[in-house]
Amino acid sequence: MSDVLASLKQLRDSQPDLEIVADGELLAEVGHDWWMRSLLERRTGVEQRAAAVVRPASTAEVSTVLAWADATRTAVVPFGLGSGVCGAIKPGRDHVVIDMRKMTDLVELNDNSLTVTVQPGMRGSDFEAALGRRGYTMGHFPQSIALSTVGGWCATRASGQLSTRYGNIEDMLLGCEVVLPGGAVVRVPSTPRSSIGPDLRQVFLGSEGTLGIFTEMTFRIHPTAESSRGRCFTLPSLESGIEALRLIMRGGWRPAVTRLYDATEAGRNFQIAADGEPVLLLMSEGPTALVEAEAVATREIVENHGGIDHGPEPVDSWLDHRNNVPSFDDLVDQGLVVDTIEVAIGWDRLAKLFKDVVAEGSAIEGMLAMSGHISHCYTQGGNIYFTFVATQSDPAAAIELYDRVWELTMKHTHELGGTIAHHHGIGRVRKGWLTKELGGAHDLLVRIKQAIDPNGIMNPGVLLDSA
Repeated sequence: MSDVLASLKQLRDSQPDLEIVADGELLAEVGHDWWMRSLLERRTGVEQRAAAVVRPASTAEVSTVLAWADATRTAVVPFGLGSGVCGAIKPGRDHVVIDMRKMTDLVELNDNSLTVTVQPGMRGSDFEAALGRRGYTMGHFPQSIALSTVGGWCATRASGQLSTRYGNIEDMLLGCEVVLPGGAVVRVPSTPRSSIGPDLRQVFLGSEGTLGIFTEMTFRIHPTAESSRGRCFTLPSLESGIEALRLIMRGGWRPAVTRLYDATEAGRNFQIAADGEPVLLLMSEGPTALVEAEAVATREIVENHGGIDHGPEPVDSWLDHRNNVPSFDDLVDQGLVVDTIEVAIGWDRLAKLFKDVVAEGSAIEGMLAMSGHISHCYTQGGNIYFTFVATQSDPAAAIELYDRVWELTMKHTHELGGTIAHHHGIGRVRKGWLTKELGGAHDLLVRIKQAIDPNGIMNPGVLLDSA
């Protein structure tokens, strides 16, 4: 660490306006995300802090830092607000964290072309509120919107709660500015569409800080919806709800909210499900005529599959409370091991994957609840958001239980041909399964990493093995 600190002194001397912090609570704050496993490790006394935190305020300063890091072979870990849950933030003692929270400007909003350009450190809820004051929305509402940055959304290839209508982050990003290891600044131009070779935005989307650092992003936006209408249904079975969602998507309808809870989660969240039925929430928004037509069509499909309409109130309640979740620290204090695992798969295998994972997970000793819901739908399939709650007060045993649930979920998903990650990314928790999913393409990803970051300074240990 002394070599890193000595090198940082040279950086400080050459860039006196650059904020560099080498001690204090900031080091602890930026030393982790909210990965449950790393929290359990910290409870066993395993914790380490980075050598320092650097807080750039401009693209030029980010470029300077990455040029210094590459020249000195200093590993760096980009940091937004640390809301990730897959272990993408875990710096070593000789690493330097690059804290992006000084870069928070909304650079430009284009009313005619419906685009907005923003810096990466802006808090998601502040960004959406700024758009709302101008009469717009991006339509991107992750549960972590108040705990995450706009740059973090791109780095993790995020998805929001209204994605069935508005798309995911890769559908919203039109152009970007990225600083590469070594300090080169690359701009991918923003246009409605382009045919100028491979889409370079996609190289950096989801790269989790391993290929470069976003310093500016341009997104498509939408006028605030003219109308919104939600309905809640109970269904006779999970399979009937899945089939209703499949037919809604097949028919070309795109409700903003498509959430199907299994009986366990429905009973935990909705009083109307006291008899153990799955619950489906649908919400349409947009032009009034479209919303009315979509509401009629989707209601007919759901009722044809045994759905019983319970009106809008449960949807309104969900909208009011959707982001209220207890902290992992509080749950661990109660002797609980809790996490969510999101995957995605085609409609023809979705119900089987749901049941197989829930059945095997429920049989684990100490498991209190293994459940799930579907929250993002596509013409070809949907995601499953598994949640498990187990009791185990010993941190070491809790880690073993935690790993077992993740392993069985990844195994079933891979064997049925699904994807091991829908929107939280790879981090460290899924890294061992990435080779299995990508097959021969994994070597291509390794070669891209080696070409862009030959010295391996960018967030080592995340997405790919450090070597």
